[in-house]
Amino acid sequence: VMIAMAMSCNPQLLIADEPTTALDVTIQAQIMELLLELKEKHQMGILLITHDLGVIAETCDNVIVMYAGRIMEKASVQELFDSPMHPYTKGLIASVPKLGSGATVLPYIEGKVPDLASMPKGCKFAPRCKVAIEKCSVAEPKLKELSNGRKCRCHLILEEEGIS
Repeated sequence: VMIAMAMSCNPQLLIADEPTTALDVTIQAQIMELLLELKEKHQMGILLITHDLGVIAETCDNVIVMYAGRIMEKASVQELFDSPMHPYTKGLIASVPKLGSGATVLPYIEGKVPDLASMPKGCKFAPRCKVAIEKCSVAEPKLKELSNGRKCRCHLILEEEGIS
């Protein structure tokens, strides 16, 4: 019903915020198939907001990874899954259960998401980051374009790239 209501305005861009949350995989696949058909038929763009990395891998061209309201990394889907750069992105991808891995405990990102009313100084992910350097707790890194055309907000990555 929500998709029908959104399409009634003939949008150039459809914003789909968690369109598959709490749906079983069969219905999820049908919804995603419908969205992609509508995209082609109406020559519109889709901004897909989701936590489901599987949906992203199967349906998106480009990805923006966000944490605490900040863009942490921007890349093509292929680049992001082949070689994630930001520590948060790496943690997200590592936390996806792997079929047949034999793991008894699922990997997760330690710590907790900051209170948005009292954000930490510096990088918002630093309190949970395993590779944070001193600069991370003092100054928030800027989102910068890297030599490979991707974008990243991480002091360590920017220093490795020679970008200040």
